[in-house]
Amino acid sequence: MDIITGLLLTGIFFIILVLIASEKFDKVSITLVGVVVTVIVASSVNLIREINIVYQWLDIELIMTIVGVTIIMEMLKSSGLLEVFILYILRSIRGSFYVLTMILSLSVLVLSMMITNVLALIIVSSITILIATIAEFDPKPILFLELVYSNLAGMLTPIASYTAAYVSLEQNWSYLDFLILSLPFVVIMVLLTIPVTYYMFKDSFMAMKEKEKTFGIELQRLLHTIDPWSFVDSRKDFYKATIIFIIVTIFLAIGTSVGFSVDVICIGGGVIVLIFFSDHVDSFIRAVDWPMLFFLTGIFIMSGLIQLTEIPLLLEEPALKLIEISPEIGIVTFSGILGALTSIIENIPLIFLLRPVIDLLSNNTDPRIVWWTILAVVNITDSVILISSVKGIYIMEMSHREGIPITFMEYFRYGLSITGIHLIAMALYVFVLFLL
Repeated sequence: MDIITGLLLTGIFFIILVLIASEKFDKVSITLVGVVVTVIVASSVNLIREINIVYQWLDIELIMTIVGVTIIMEMLKSSGLLEVFILYILRSIRGSFYVLTMILSLSVLVLSMMITNVLALIIVSSITILIATIAEFDPKPILFLELVYSNLAGMLTPIASYTAAYVSLEQNWSYLDFLILSLPFVVIMVLLTIPVTYYMFKDSFMAMKEKEKTFGIELQRLLHTIDPWSFVDSRKDFYKATIIFIIVTIFLAIGTSVGFSVDVICIGGGVIVLIFFSDHVDSFIRAVDWPMLFFLTGIFIMSGLIQLTEIPLLLEEPALKLIEISPEIGIVTFSGILGALTSIIENIPLIFLLRPVIDLLSNNTDPRIVWWTILAVVNITDSVILISSVKGIYIMEMSHREGIPITFMEYFRYGLSITGIHLIAMALYVFVLFLL
C-alpha cells in the first residue's frame, strides 16, 4: 500500500511540475492544488495523522535568504549603482565589437558574483539591446553568450542563484568554498565558450567587423551622450546603497567562514536596507517574489510527503549499484539524469524530491563533490533551451519586444552544443576532484 501511495503522490507531483512548465496555468494556484490533493491522499491512507506535520519540511532558511537577497537587489536597481558601473566600463571601449562582446558578457559573470545571476543578466542584456539598436547590429550572439555566462555564474557564490543558496544552507558552504570548487571550472568554461561562440556565429561577427569603424564612432558618441548619473534619482541613496552593498558583500565573503550563515547575512542586509531606505519600504517589499516563495513552500510539502513513502527506497537501490561500480560514475550518472530533467522542469523541486538519493551518494563518498556536481549540472543545463530558465525566457521576451525576435531553433543548436561541451568538461572535472 505504501508503494502505491508513493507512486500516486509522485505522479501528482510530476503532473503539477509539467502543468507549471507548460506556462498555461498560474504557478502558485496549481501548486496549492497539488498540495491540497497530496495532503488529502496522504491523510486518507494514514501516511500522516496530524496535519501540522507538513510544517517540518518548510525550508525557512532558504525563504529568508530569498527575501533578503531580493530586497538588497531591489535597492541596487533603484539606486542606479550597477548601470553607472557598467557605463563607465563601456566608455573605455574604442569601437571594437570583440572588446564590446567580452566586456558585456564578462560583466554578467562578474556582477553575478555579487548579485543574483538573473538580475545581472537583466541589466547587462538591456544595455546590450540599447547599444545594438543605436549601432544597428545583430545582438543575438552576444545575448546568447551572456545567457550562458550567467548560468555558469550561478555556481560561483552563495547568492548567485537559488540553487547555490540552497546548497550553501544545506552544506554550510562559505563564499570561499564556492570559489575554491567552482572558479577553476568556470574560468575554463568561459575560455572554452568564446571560440565556440565565434565559430557558430562567424557570419554575424564578420558583419560586425565590416562596420566596426562606423560602429566605433557611433558607440563613442552614444556612450558620451549618456550621462551615467542620469540613472541615479538620488545621489544620497546611491551612496547609501553602495555602502550597504559593500558591507553585505564583505560579510558574505568573510562572515560565512567564521560562523555566520547565508540566510542570517541576507535577511540582516535586507532589514538594514529597509531601515535606511524607509521611503521605499513598500516598493521593496512588493519586489519580493512572493509567488516563488508560495511555490517553493508547496514543493517542500509535496516532496516531503513523497519521502515518507517507499519511493526513496526504489531510487536508492540503483544508486547503490552505481556507487559499487564507481563513486565517480554514480555521481556523474545521477547528475546527468537530474540535468536532463531540470532542463525542462525547475531544478529545486527535483532536488527536494531526490534528496534521499543525494544523501545516499553523500554518505558513500565525498559530499562536497556530490553537491558541487549537482550545483554545476543544474546551472549548466539551464543553457540547453531558452525556456529552460527564467533568464532564457526573459531574453526571448525582451528581444521580441525590441523587434529582434529569437526563435527556438536559433538558440537550440548553440545551446545544445555549449551544454554538451560543458557537461563533458564537468564530468572530467569531477574525476579530477576525486584524484585531488
